[in-house]
Amino acid sequence: MIKPFSTNSKLADWIPSPQQIETIKEAHRLLGLVSEEEGDATNRLRINTLNVYSRLHPEVTDPQQLINDAFKFLAQQIDRRRNCQE
Repeated sequence: MIKPFSTNSKLADWIPSPQQIETIKEAHRLLGLVSEEEGDATNRLRINTLNVYSRLHPEVTDPQQLINDAFKFLAQQIDRRRNCQE
């Protein structure tokens, strides 16, 4: 059995390409992230955000663009949820 790339159960069947893995790992380095098991909740949220965005947008191969786009996407999702609750 192959260990899933992400601890997010919704991404358990995701097998990222070598390019995606390289991009995500470089984004982790740029952000100073540690492994999901070692980090705090904020660290895990950042890792999950990068993974989800990379799964949705495999065409993004620049680590800085991945960071920028992923966190913009997260902010939009939070705004949508807030608007739905009001």
